Amino acid sequence: MPLQFRFLLFAACIAVAPMVASPCAAMAAEPAPVLLHNGERFLRIGNLGFAKANYDKLIANYPGTPEAAEAHSDLGVIAARQGNDALAVAEYEKALAIDGYPLAHFNLGQALLRMLDNGGDPALRAKALHHFLAFQSYLQSEKPRPPILTYSMQEVKTELDDALKRLR
Repeated sequence: MPLQFRFLLFAACIAVAPMVASPCAAMAAEPAPVLLHNGERFLRIGNLGFAKANYDKLIANYPGTPEAAEAHSDLGVIAARQGNDALAVAEYEKALAIDGYPLAHFNLGQALLRMLDNGGDPALRAKALHHFLAFQSYLQSEKPRPPILTYSMQEVKTELDDALKRLR
């Protein structure tokens, strides 16, 4: 192989090496909305493992974003479906801390109410009421709503009304 060709090959390898050596550059994460959509799709069909994997990847690559807040809320839904309300509460609180994701108020209220029904601390009553009232306030506002809420609005309103009657 001629020396000039070897030099060009060596130069090309040096130029490409930084892009390949970094796992982040070689394998960039999908955009946050794509990961969120994939997670929601898997959650909807009941594949909790794949849903969780997408949410975990989203949170790792896009921390502190509105999408990460929604992913935390959906991780709470997964935990609740698996009967782990303590973990669900922690995830909903993370969602609220990041972006104040309003649907997390409703989900958090539900988890606290289940914990109260299962013999939890009576102080959970006030906390659950606070979150249901915050969600009610959101519903009365003109703020945009996620599609999942739009599609299930009547069911959500019924559950909210029932919860508020129980807690007042």
